[in-house]
Amino acid sequence: MEWALVVAYLLALAVFAALGAPIAALCFRHLPRRGAAFAIPAALAPFAIAVFWIGQLTFGLHTLALGVAVVLAGSVAALRTGVAPEWRAVASMYGVFVVGFLVMVVFRAASPGLTPVGGEQFLHFGLVNALERANSLPPEDMWFAGEPLKYYYGTQLQVTGLSMLTGTPVRYGFNLGIATFYGLLFVVAYGLGGAIVHRRGYSHRLGGVFAAFFVALAGPTTTTIRLATPHLPDAIAEPVSRAAFGFVASRFNGGDLARTVAELSNPGEWYWWYTRYVVPGTIQEVPLYSFVKADLHGHAFANGYVLFAGALAFAYYVTPAADRRLRAGILFGGLGSIAGLFGFMNTWSLPTVAGLTVLAVALADPHPDTLLPASWRERLSLSATAADDRPRLLDELRRLTLAVVAGGVVLLVGVAVASPFLVFGHVPTNDGIGFFPPRSSLGPFLVIYGGLVAVFGLYVATRGRPAIADVPGRWVAGGALALLAAVAATILALDFAVLAVLGPLIFAGWILVRSGRGDFAVVLLIAGTGLLLSFEVVHARLPLIPQPRWNTSLKVAVQGWTLGAAGAGAAIAVLLARSAERLAPGVQSLRSTAADSASNDGPTADRDPVPTLRAAGTIALVAMVVLASAVFPAMVFSVEVGSKLDDSRYDSSLDGFAYVEAFHPQEYDALRWLDERSGHPTVVEAPGDSYRWTSPAATYSGLPGVIGWDHQAEYRSAEAYERRVAHVDELYTAEWDVAAAHLARYNVTYVYVGPNEIERYGEDMRSFDREAFPVAFEGGNVTIYEIDRDALSVSGQES
Repeated sequence: MEWALVVAYLLALAVFAALGAPIAALCFRHLPRRGAAFAIPAALAPFAIAVFWIGQLTFGLHTLALGVAVVLAGSVAALRTGVAPEWRAVASMYGVFVVGFLVMVVFRAASPGLTPVGGEQFLHFGLVNALERANSLPPEDMWFAGEPLKYYYGTQLQVTGLSMLTGTPVRYGFNLGIATFYGLLFVVAYGLGGAIVHRRGYSHRLGGVFAAFFVALAGPTTTTIRLATPHLPDAIAEPVSRAAFGFVASRFNGGDLARTVAELSNPGEWYWWYTRYVVPGTIQEVPLYSFVKADLHGHAFANGYVLFAGALAFAYYVTPAADRRLRAGILFGGLGSIAGLFGFMNTWSLPTVAGLTVLAVALADPHPDTLLPASWRERLSLSATAADDRPRLLDELRRLTLAVVAGGVVLLVGVAVASPFLVFGHVPTNDGIGFFPPRSSLGPFLVIYGGLVAVFGLYVATRGRPAIADVPGRWVAGGALALLAAVAATILALDFAVLAVLGPLIFAGWILVRSGRGDFAVVLLIAGTGLLLSFEVVHARLPLIPQPRWNTSLKVAVQGWTLGAAGAGAAIAVLLARSAERLAPGVQSLRSTAADSASNDGPTADRDPVPTLRAAGTIALVAMVVLASAVFPAMVFSVEVGSKLDDSRYDSSLDGFAYVEAFHPQEYDALRWLDERSGHPTVVEAPGDSYRWTSPAATYSGLPGVIGWDHQAEYRSAEAYERRVAHVDELYTAEWDVAAAHLARYNVTYVYVGPNEIERYGEDMRSFDREAFPVAFEGGNVTIYEIDRDALSVSGQES
């Protein structure tokens, strides 16, 4: 293990925590511990934005130093307002970050090699390498030489920045960056859950532990259900098998359901890869899945910031109406900046920030009108007295309308912050927005989210029960029948079973919060389940992906889990604390009742056992959800770490080049040689299928390659991609004048001839044994030719 690099990263992040603590204390002054858990993202977010903007002009170590200076200036400005961090709390929350960081270090050290198979590590490692070479942003595309990158690169920019600041080669920094973002997610979840539960009067630590567990470690109930399926009665096992295994069977096993059940219900053959394939036509991940998969995808790494946006929304939610400037600053400065970060890091999270803004503004006690100066409110007749005179329903609609306006403003701020990429940059295009795609069946949906839905339902029932305690029984029964009828109609008439389940929960949660019986855990549950419901209605239309919801579900579902799981973790902590309070005296009461009954010492009717039984039932249900959610991380650890420890294959390294050394050792020296070249010389290598060992020269060096994976067909157009593929093929096989023209067109410096080129072109590959192609490197089974441009321009016809 490269412990020196691990320590360097932890020290760097400790510095960021110290710099961010005053900024967090300013924004979260009304939260317990003054937002100590949010110190690291409070520094990293403005650092990334500053580097992004300065980098449009110049990029390098000096740019990163300027970014740190910007954060330092913000920290000093925050201190000058009079706020002071609770430094002991900052230190303890940094310890929580270290726990999350080291958990992911353990995972990455088990499989550090960056592989092209099954994911997009190749794409993202190439981006990190290209960014390290860049003189300005965006960098030149390593898979489309001569053109700027056409992909949101905020995640890779932060990973590269941390590598450069700590002097870490990116072959290690890639994996340490993954651990950094996981630690960020872990500590923000802990801090947000703890703050919500503390505000309810219960243990901050209890809320933090459960929120961190459910967000960063827990998994869907899919694994538990799949492992339990063979042990179910036949009448139940058949529908459960179809719901839990049907999509995997059709996608991977030719529809053989029995074989799929036998494989994935066997703990010895279980593999975490298949847990995202449950609802047909979608892929739905949870954070631990995404981090173990270890791509630097924005949709995976942005979730720590998504939760940080949730924390900012909570800060707004609890800030008194009189503190108007702070509330406006949190909304348009804080949430607007995070929206801007998402603009170049993960554009799929931009609408999420706007949605969190809408929820916070609409559901907080202070009326949205109070965000405006008093003089404006008087001119617009928005005084508190006028609000009191309006009917409640009308005022709630007004609240929601103003909240939507606030969300729109935050969105505009985000677009402005990210404008060098979103407005003036090179954003991948699609075919617009589609509506009402094929919807999810309820069975597969609950296989994934059954635990989350159960917690939401239990919390709503627990918080709402006192509100209907005095309602006549016939009214309650009538309301229940009306709800059942609406659910049945939604399922039968609209074929929208997910809406039938989530719709009433979201509506009830909204009513609870506005009536003062809910808390911010309910707001997060509304946000999370609302995101899960969203791609049942709307989706991005991507031209080269036949399943309409495929990419949308991947990018949105993990955000839904992150927010919903944070709310569920806080809700479970409150449920357990309340139930424990009621259970202890209740048990004593039951014992007294039993003793009185046995001795016939008096009536027992006044000693109601129902509250005790209700508390016991709540604890039992919560325990079932926790255990069902814990199976996934236990199985993942067993597969990724435990099996390697048992077989003595745990190498304990963070070297991303480990895959090359193990599987392509004859190209290792050549790739290292290319990686050591300075500047931006263009390299050409054979094209090939994506998710295979293709384009290694450009990927492992970050040098611009003429053409790479077929992702470029989506980013640039199929015609542009195929044209370059044809040119590269001609460069290796066509007559000399044609090949020379292509070499000049793409300003090629290095021609890579290795196993892929030999396999693709065989005997048709031209000879490079001529004056224009001196050998620059030769070793293993690779030869790299360096173009002599003078000789190329005067060379005659090929002999």
